[in-house]
Amino acid sequence: MKRQDFFAACLAAAAMIALPSASAMAQGMPTPGFQFGAAKPVSPEEKARAEALEKAARDAQSTVPAQKASNDPWANVRASDSGASGKKSKNAGKSVH
Repeated sequence: MKRQDFFAACLAAAAMIALPSASAMAQGMPTPGFQFGAAKPVSPEEKARAEALEKAARDAQSTVPAQKASNDPWANVRASDSGASGKKSKNAGKSVH
Protein backbone atom coordinates (compact mmCIF):
# COMPACT_ATOMS: atom_id res chain seq x y z
CA MET A 1 0.00 0.00 0.00
CA LYS A 2 2.91 2.34 0.55
CA ARG A 3 3.80 2.26 -3.13
CA GLN A 4 0.28 3.31 -4.21
CA ASP A 5 0.27 6.21 -1.75
CA PHE A 6 3.63 7.41 -3.01
CA PHE A 7 2.50 7.19 -6.63
CA ALA A 8 -0.73 9.11 -5.86
CA ALA A 9 1.22 11.82 -4.02
CA CYS A 10 3.64 12.20 -6.96
CA LEU A 11 0.76 12.37 -9.40
CA ALA A 12 -0.99 15.02 -7.33
CA ALA A 13 2.21 17.07 -7.03
CA ALA A 14 2.79 16.87 -10.79
CA ALA A 15 -0.76 18.00 -11.47
CA MET A 16 -0.42 20.90 -9.05
CA ILE A 17 2.71 22.08 -10.88
CA ALA A 18 1.57 21.39 -14.45
CA LEU A 19 -1.91 22.93 -14.46
CA PRO A 20 -1.05 26.49 -13.38
CA SER A 21 2.05 26.61 -15.56
CA ALA A 22 0.12 25.38 -18.61
CA SER A 23 -2.48 28.12 -18.27
CA ALA A 24 0.23 30.74 -17.78
CA MET A 25 2.01 29.55 -20.91
CA ALA A 26 -1.22 29.69 -22.89
CA GLN A 27 -1.85 33.28 -21.82
CA GLY A 28 1.53 34.82 -22.38
CA MET A 29 3.70 33.24 -25.01
CA PRO A 30 2.89 32.41 -28.63
CA THR A 31 4.01 29.08 -29.99
CA PRO A 32 7.51 29.13 -31.48
CA GLY A 33 7.70 29.49 -35.24
CA PHE A 34 4.26 31.05 -35.63
CA GLN A 35 3.86 34.81 -35.53
CA PHE A 36 0.48 36.17 -34.44
CA GLY A 37 -0.43 39.42 -36.13
CA ALA A 38 2.52 39.42 -38.51
CA ALA A 39 1.48 41.26 -41.65
CA LYS A 40 2.69 40.00 -44.99
CA PRO A 41 3.81 42.56 -47.54
CA VAL A 42 0.98 43.68 -49.82
CA SER A 43 1.62 44.38 -53.48
CA PRO A 44 0.23 47.58 -55.03
CA GLU A 45 -2.17 45.51 -57.18
CA GLU A 46 -3.61 43.78 -54.13
CA LYS A 47 -3.93 47.10 -52.31
CA ALA A 48 -5.75 48.71 -55.27
CA ARG A 49 -8.09 45.70 -55.53
CA ALA A 50 -8.90 45.84 -51.80
CA GLU A 51 -9.63 49.57 -52.02
CA ALA A 52 -11.90 49.01 -55.04
CA LEU A 53 -13.80 46.32 -53.14
CA GLU A 54 -14.20 48.59 -50.12
CA LYS A 55 -15.49 51.42 -52.31
CA ALA A 56 -17.95 49.08 -54.04
CA ALA A 57 -19.21 47.85 -50.66
CA ARG A 58 -19.72 51.41 -49.37
CA ASP A 59 -21.54 52.40 -52.56
CA ALA A 60 -23.80 49.35 -52.38
CA GLN A 61 -24.58 50.01 -48.73
CA SER A 62 -25.49 53.63 -49.42
CA THR A 63 -28.11 52.56 -52.01
CA VAL A 64 -30.07 50.52 -49.46
CA PRO A 65 -32.96 52.61 -48.11
CA ALA A 66 -33.11 53.13 -44.36
CA GLN A 67 -35.59 50.85 -42.61
CA LYS A 68 -38.13 52.47 -40.34
CA ALA A 69 -37.77 50.88 -36.94
CA SER A 70 -40.91 49.44 -35.42
CA ASN A 71 -41.68 50.68 -31.93
CA ASP A 72 -43.76 47.59 -31.09
CA PRO A 73 -41.67 44.70 -29.72
CA TRP A 74 -44.75 42.41 -29.51
CA ALA A 75 -45.86 42.91 -33.13
CA ASN A 76 -44.85 39.37 -34.15
CA VAL A 77 -46.52 37.78 -31.13
CA ARG A 78 -49.99 39.28 -31.38
CA ALA A 79 -52.68 37.95 -33.67
CA SER A 80 -53.13 39.87 -36.92
CA ASP A 81 -56.84 40.56 -36.17
CA SER A 82 -56.85 44.12 -34.81
CA GLY A 83 -60.63 44.28 -34.27
CA ALA A 84 -60.58 42.02 -31.21
CA SER A 85 -57.65 43.82 -29.64
CA GLY A 86 -59.34 47.21 -30.16
CA LYS A 87 -62.29 46.21 -27.96
CA LYS A 88 -59.94 45.08 -25.19
CA SER A 89 -58.03 48.35 -25.25
CA LYS A 90 -61.21 50.42 -24.68
CA ASN A 91 -62.01 48.54 -21.48
CA ALA A 92 -58.41 48.25 -20.28
CA GLY A 93 -58.53 51.40 -18.12
CA LYS A 94 -61.84 50.58 -16.41
CA SER A 95 -61.95 48.43 -13.32
CA VAL A 96 -64.89 46.17 -12.64
CA HIS A 97 -66.06 45.83 -9.02
